[in-house]
Amino acid sequence: MNFAKRNNKSIVDFLFILALFGAFAVTALFVVLFGAQVYRSTVSNMNTNFEKRTAMSYLTEKIRSHDYTGGADVADLHSLREDGEHSVLKLYQNVGDKRYVTYLFVSDGYLKEFTTDENYDFDYTTGANILAIKDFSVRKESDALYHFNITDTNDEKTEFFVTLYSGTDGDDDE
Repeated sequence: MNFAKRNNKSIVDFLFILALFGAFAVTALFVVLFGAQVYRSTVSNMNTNFEKRTAMSYLTEKIRSHDYTGGADVADLHSLREDGEHSVLKLYQNVGDKRYVTYLFVSDGYLKEFTTDENYDFDYTTGANILAIKDFSVRKESDALYHFNITDTNDEKTEFFVTLYSGTDGDDDE
């Protein structure tokens, strides 16, 4: 009789340990799944912030590197591949006796850059891909203030302003 009680008790002990282990396994699984979701969300937010900050920093540095009288301008140019006009940031630079222009624009889902002689006709099919973005526009609010709008690949819009401070003619030869 003692043996039957002992056998019954050991089965209950075994089932209790098994249930405890199962509860631990299920809890561990939920923790891992929750952690994976948090990780996915963090990576997505980091990528979005990277796209925004990279585009903002790139455009700000490009326009500020041309911070002199006549160094930057905005144009609305017609695209043959897309409907309508799109704003283009034009950055001018004198090298010797030649004047060059760098165009910053969006085409085919990328912010693009194209540098050429000032007399070259602009074409949206040219240019190096800089950063994947959906849309880009720039307005010249005043002689020294530029208003940028960027839509990233996640359809999040970013709006910022860049102020130019210099009033010089850009001649570094003197």
